[in-house]
Amino acid sequence: MTDEEAFDQYGDEPLHFSHYYNFVFIYKSKEMDNGDRIYLQMGGTMEKVSAMSVDVEEHLTLNDDADGEFAYIKNDANQVIWKHGEKK
Repeated sequence: MTDEEAFDQYGDEPLHFSHYYNFVFIYKSKEMDNGDRIYLQMGGTMEKVSAMSVDVEEHLTLNDDADGEFAYIKNDANQVIWKHGEKK
């Protein structure tokens, strides 16, 4: 899957806050009908995280929030089918 295909197909799916671990906020989508799930990792350093504001009631999207962050999609077999950015 290319970046363009991923952003076209999944770019507006809502991503909800899942958890925080080691200076990284992790967001994920609900499991889709085809079994795919989107993950977005934001932050990575103390400086970035301290400047971030997280509202667990608000969702994010790849199209709005993935620039410069690490995102990936896993299929129903738990295989990564797309990656974007550098892992935090």
